[in-house]
Amino acid sequence: MLGDLGKERMVMKRKILIWGFSLILMVLVFSGCSAQKAEPKSYEKTIAMARTEIWNAISADGASSATVAIIDNGNIVYQEGFAMADRAAGRAVTEDTQFNICSVSKVFTAAAILQLCEDGKLELDQPVVDYLPEFTMIDSRYKDITVRMLLNHTAAFPGTYTNNAETTEPDPSYTENFLAYLAGTELTGDPGKISVYCNDCFTFAEILVEKVSGQSFADYLATNIFTKAGMKNSSCYFKAGNTDIAIKYNEDGTAAPVEYINSLGSGGIASTATDLCRYGQALFQGKIMNEAMITEYTSPQYGDETIPSGTPLYSYGLGWDTVSVPDFELQGIKVIGKNGGSPQYNSQLYLLPEENISVAIVFAGNADVTGVANDIVQSIIDENSLGQVAEIAKAEPTVTTIPASILPYAGIYGDGSAIMQIEFNNEKNAMIYKKYHDGKFETQGTYPYLSDGYFHLPVGYRVGFAENYGKKLFVVYDLSSDAGFVSGQKIEAGDPALETSKFNGKSWLPTNLSAIDGNAIASKTGVLTELPGYIYYVTNNDYTLYGLKDASTTQMVLPYGRDQTQAFINENNGQAILTVMNYQLMNTADVVSLQKDEPITIGSDGLNVCRKLDNDGTFSATIPEGGRVVIYDPDLQPSYDSITSDTEETTVAAGSYLIFVGKPGDAFSFDYRLEQ
Repeated sequence: MLGDLGKERMVMKRKILIWGFSLILMVLVFSGCSAQKAEPKSYEKTIAMARTEIWNAISADGASSATVAIIDNGNIVYQEGFAMADRAAGRAVTEDTQFNICSVSKVFTAAAILQLCEDGKLELDQPVVDYLPEFTMIDSRYKDITVRMLLNHTAAFPGTYTNNAETTEPDPSYTENFLAYLAGTELTGDPGKISVYCNDCFTFAEILVEKVSGQSFADYLATNIFTKAGMKNSSCYFKAGNTDIAIKYNEDGTAAPVEYINSLGSGGIASTATDLCRYGQALFQGKIMNEAMITEYTSPQYGDETIPSGTPLYSYGLGWDTVSVPDFELQGIKVIGKNGGSPQYNSQLYLLPEENISVAIVFAGNADVTGVANDIVQSIIDENSLGQVAEIAKAEPTVTTIPASILPYAGIYGDGSAIMQIEFNNEKNAMIYKKYHDGKFETQGTYPYLSDGYFHLPVGYRVGFAENYGKKLFVVYDLSSDAGFVSGQKIEAGDPALETSKFNGKSWLPTNLSAIDGNAIASKTGVLTELPGYIYYVTNNDYTLYGLKDASTTQMVLPYGRDQTQAFINENNGQAILTVMNYQLMNTADVVSLQKDEPITIGSDGLNVCRKLDNDGTFSATIPEGGRVVIYDPDLQPSYDSITSDTEETTVAAGSYLIFVGKPGDAFSFDYRLEQ
């Protein structure tokens, strides 16, 4: 015990020394940016490479359009739009075309909080209940959540409140409903311990900005950040009346509806690549916050239990995904970054403070935005000989015997989106990695154990195991550094006396889906015979394990997993209703079949009307204004949604489900023709 305690003290002393050095370094880096006389740089090769990669993403990966910019010491050295922002209007993307920047919005929310700290209206380490006394949860630990914990993802909120998070028109009641949801839920663990990416943290921070400043979040950002940074094309949501926005197009060429992200502080800002770069320059020049706040903003800030050893692969700052991208850090170049993604957009912002360079890129549609942005930054480094890679003599590890101490780590692991099974093969000295899907564990790969003490993956990563904080953890590390992340937590069998039948083998459809909600949620629940006392919840093919409090109520058991939620089952008029966040879902076993010429009218309770289709055929409906029809295939994947489809008629498979969404009294007519 004394030896362990001594080690802990040595580690803590080392952390303090490193932390202090980091603070000094960041002050020197940012305070010196505006005074540096930069050497002229070359960008010809970088621009050519960027154009090629972006067009490849549009032609091969399915992106609809893109915008990119680079600003060096206040000078726009590159800005360009790609493809059509609006095909119907014949409008091309320009440097002024707005895109949703998704989670890059968090950078601005954190900046607003830090400005309010600078003004003395907030303190980072004060509990949030001091500023928002109406905030409450059924978990008493909520009183320990501080302002800082919101910005470094350690508040232990469930993850993402998805009810009307992404919609086809703004929902002004989103934050009010979010607070009401929090009041009825618990935390995933102790606040301040583990950094797990959390959208809810920044939704809460948005509310805090409004409460303390006395302004709407949109007005606060416009006055205190966008104007100061010269960001003339940035706003919460798209600018009112603006037609110059990048539309996302579906694979069939139809336009997706305009996307509104109602958690403005988490992902609801619209901007341009050039404006994002302008923000980086304004930050370098001290226009946004003072040096003390910049140091807080851009220093590593993560919970002590985020990783059992080494450093987190995602070295969170306040609002930033990383305050030093590992690949560039190995070359002696500090790069601060934030990524964003939504169903329609993908974004990346990089700042190189020592070089006073900002790089931003945003796509409408699917694209590897971080990969393209990394290549742009690497090209800038190479073209201008900015970085140096230290040559490290290193013996190649070889396959060796798995130590006996690792064998007890075999078992079932969970994270926020997968259930994994780890097995060890002593004859091959390898780990067998399996994932649970559709009732069974399926092998994903077999990975050798090497003499450096890790199982090696074929994609530049290696895997280790650790027992820390009372948990057995599955940890993925970078191949060339000690940066890593917890990928799973071992789950031990629970109480076999707990009844699981209410959840076992059930499928669920929404009964209160709104007409504007982009998340047409449907789900499945089930049990693993290997894990008594637990159930799993499936949505969008993500499997999440939950413990059971009783036969009807789940509890979150994965403090390292993101985007979790508690669920419970009650009965209404003899039917089982599953409540997840504010969604209410009915058992598909209770859904009746659609009858020919059946009148479909929304009842006085406003709940959706659910029906089953017994035969293959085609379906069309006359939908009242403000109404919606969603069709799920037999596996509960949305196959048709009237708010995203331009077609009125669609083919349907036997066993599909229909959801009619509308206001009380709304009537739907339909034509369901069976396949001959």
